[in-house]
Amino acid sequence: MRSLPKPTIKVEDVFIKTISKVKDKSLKRRLEKCLPEIIIDSNEFDLKASNAKLHEIAEKSHVNGDITKDEMIKVYDGRLAKKDSPGREFYMTLRYPKGIDKCPLCGQLPIKTLDHYLAKTKHPSLAISPNNLVPACSDCNKIKGSVNPINSEQETLHPYFDNIDGDQWLFAEVIHTDPVSLIFYIRSPDNATQLMEKRVKYHFELYELNSLYSSEAASEISDISYQIGRLFDLGGAEAVRLHLTETADSCLSSRKNSWKSAMYQALAADSWYCSQRTSS
Repeated sequence: MRSLPKPTIKVEDVFIKTISKVKDKSLKRRLEKCLPEIIIDSNEFDLKASNAKLHEIAEKSHVNGDITKDEMIKVYDGRLAKKDSPGREFYMTLRYPKGIDKCPLCGQLPIKTLDHYLAKTKHPSLAISPNNLVPACSDCNKIKGSVNPINSEQETLHPYFDNIDGDQWLFAEVIHTDPVSLIFYIRSPDNATQLMEKRVKYHFELYELNSLYSSEAASEISDISYQIGRLFDLGGAEAVRLHLTETADSCLSSRKNSWKSAMYQALAADSWYCSQRTSS
């Protein structure tokens, strides 16, 4: 879970470029007439996204009363997303934001595609709208599918419009098993609104982030077990706790809501874990 800079690409530039090589003159004329509606609907999207009101945007089967949703989907699939298509440059710019290679929806897996926040099958006028196109990993894209929110509480975090990076929301609890395991959960900061708390929790549950983070944490704990054991031999539980605290502080300074930040913070605070000799 992390925010991204809002794209600076204009929807009109994307649309004009994507349809620039349409050879069917009749189809191209019909597509060109859609531009005003596409701009209006993209502006509405921006306004609603800023207030968690995207569920209020009405679904459509046509654009400008003439272009079907299937025709608009073909514009996205064949003229924006497809390799060597007219709009491919825009697609790649949106898919790989500068300096970001991990999915902003889960914050962990590599970006593989663009996800339509509002499904293009239900909102064809937003099929090529930059602010409706979010870089995502394959898993998050598959989990969300074409499901649209039905109320504000079920609007998952939109990386361009929702920024929770300044506060810690993600925490973990150490489970005293052999081998040790963790569960992750959301705890809202004191300054959070009830709506944002519900949205973050819904996002966390929908994308099954506890399962993902617990799996990643299990691998990390296995990887550090030798080092933790050596630290315990040299300085006991206090040396282990100090190392884990410093690691947690380093992770938190980089990303407050990464699973590593939550994991190391939880391990450092757990006296049972710090007192275990984990290496053979």
